[in-house]
Amino acid sequence: MAQGNRIVNGPELRSWLAEPRTDLVAAVVEGIRQHVASLRQRGVDFYGYALLTGEIYDLNFVAVVTNTEQDVKVASTDDQYRYYRYSVDTWAHWDQDALAGANQQLSEDNGKFASLHTKDENNFRMDEFQKSHAHRTLEAFVAGLEAVKNEGLFGEPSPFLVVWISDSNEEVMADSVRRLNSEEVADDFFRERW
Repeated sequence: MAQGNRIVNGPELRSWLAEPRTDLVAAVVEGIRQHVASLRQRGVDFYGYALLTGEIYDLNFVAVVTNTEQDVKVASTDDQYRYYRYSVDTWAHWDQDALAGANQQLSEDNGKFASLHTKDENNFRMDEFQKSHAHRTLEAFVAGLEAVKNEGLFGEPSPFLVVWISDSNEEVMADSVRRLNSEEVADDFFRERW
């Protein structure tokens, strides 16, 4: 019979979960700066920039996915244009190593969480603490993208920006689209996606 998840240190866990993930945000920001500089140095003119994460219950990496106008698989007059434009799963350029520093920090954060909260391998439901940890992690990814956008890294017009979880409708996707894009771009995305 499953024992359930176990809290190793409840007060410390609650306190840690309440803290913003400033180190993770900083690592995301630095990684994006370096990655965008590399893209520009190579002359890559992208219209879409996404942070791709693992599943909500298994956030152990973040990668960057980009797309250029030439990579959209259909003409702008095609009924499927919005789908190919905004669905990160169809984008052409996947970089698993672009945010190595952020992934190192994410590993450290996950290790800290695991030291305060153990998971029963037979229990597939996320408890309130796991949900809070996932939310804080995803918020750090959105905050990192927001910070580099606000500092002008992407220029104007800004590319389509999103935190993406493949094959899902997780709230972070809609939230990041609203926070990181113009109202016009967000509306265009939601006409296709939701």
